[in-house]
Parts: sequence; structure tokens; C-alpha cells
Amino acid sequence: MSSGRSRRSLLAVLAGSALAPAVLAQPRPSWRPGLQLYTVRDALDADMEGTLRRVADIGYREVELAGLPRVTAPAMRASLQRHGLDAPSMHASYDSLRGDFAAVVEEARALGATYLVCPSVDAGERRTADDWKRICETLNESGRAARARGLVLAYHNHDFEFVPFADGTMPFRLLMAETDPHDVKLELDVYWVAKAGQDPVQYLKSAAGRIVLVHLKDLGADGSTVELGSGVLPMEEIVRTALLGGVRHLFVEQDDSADPLASATTSFTFLERLRLQR
Repeated sequence: MSSGRSRRSLLAVLAGSALAPAVLAQPRPSWRPGLQLYTVRDALDADMEGTLRRVADIGYREVELAGLPRVTAPAMRASLQRHGLDAPSMHASYDSLRGDFAAVVEEARALGATYLVCPSVDAGERRTADDWKRICETLNESGRAARARGLVLAYHNHDFEFVPFADGTMPFRLLMAETDPHDVKLELDVYWVAKAGQDPVQYLKSAAGRIVLVHLKDLGADGSTVELGSGVLPMEEIVRTALLGGVRHLFVEQDDSADPLASATTSFTFLERLRLQR
């Protein structure tokens, strides 16, 4: 993304960051923050048991998987259970969804996960609007198969879904129009929505019902991912809007940090303060 576009994106976010009194006045449903384990991926790879223990000690009780750290799915679930952690959601690559769906389902069953999340689509497969229509067909097929097995398929956004093609077609709008809302849900990453110059609160409202999972990730003034409460995003309004829209699984994620476990602690503490401010 160009620096000019980044500045425009940040200005758009800042302009819309005032808390809405009508939203803040409403009671917030009970919830507990989760952690996307991508945040602590290096620590998890080096010491899975120790890292999961630290995650649980911070206070997290739910995690989302972005892959397995060199263990089988049953072994991972056993480790999670030892530390009082549940994994309601797991990421499954676009290639695996269309290439070996049975293996994805087997892994989800072993982990006890309900949500299968397509985390992205390779750039070479999404160059045109027609490419995106084919992607939507694949997601519809996978979503129907997931629903038939008692699972839920969701798509995770980045910023590129909000960049229109020359004819004005926006991939995100295609996703919403060309996928069946019964079969394909959304995991909204609020950082990437804002990085694209869009308002994540408005998307949480307009796509309520489609959004079943949220990545809580704050946007630093330099465009980086930062601890919740340290960036420019209106996190309290985001959390309240998501919960009031029916989202029950909100996962903290920070792509990069000098000390990921410390960052995960800071973000959890920030969210706990929101929980106390009823």
C-alpha cells in the first residue's frame, strides 16, 4: 500500500473513531477474549507446552489455530485441554478446502473446532472479478459441505478485498453477493478493514449475521499492528458492536511484536478493563 493511501486510511479511521453513545449505552453480552495463536507462533514452535501454559496464565480460555506446531491434531487438543483451553476455530488454507476437504474435517473433529476459516487466497488466483467469482463458487461448495457436517465455514479478510478493480468491482462486495449467507460466513479482521481505509464498525453493522468471528488487532499510527488500546482504532466501540451483532468469538491477534506474550498480556488486560466497564 502506498504511503499516501496509508495516510488516507488512517485519517478515515481517526475521523470515525468517536464512540457512539447509543452503542456504548447498551449492555454488553457476556464474553471472554480469545487469542489467535499466530500471535505467539515462534514461542509455540519452540515450546508448545510452556507457551500454552503462559497463554492460559494470562487469562485466555479460547484460542484459534493458524496451523499445528509440529504435532498431530489429537496431541494438540490434549495439550490445550491440559491448560484449560478450547479451540472453537481453526484456519484451513484455500488449497486444502478445495483439495482435501475430508482431511480438514478430520482435523477439526480432532481439535473440537466448529469454525473452519479460509485465511486468504493467493494473489495469482484473485487477479480479476471472474477469479473472485470462481473463488466464491469454491467457498459455496466448501461451505455447504461444512454445514452438512455440523461445521461453519468463514472467510477471513485482508485489505486487498476492499481494493476495487478498474471497473469499480470490489472483491468484498462480490464475496457478499456471490456466496450463500447460510454457507459462507465472515471472520472480520478489523485491522485490515481499517488499513484499507474502511470503517470496521460500519462493516460490523452492515454485515451483522454474516460475521461470526472477529480478529481484534489495533492499527498503529505507522500502519503496524500494535497492542489493543495503543493504536487508532475505536476498540471499545468495535467490541460492543461485534457482541451486539451476535459475535461470540473475538480473538486477539498481533502479527508482529518484540515480545508476543507480553503483547498478548497487554491486549488481554485492555479487554478486561472493557469487561469491567459495564
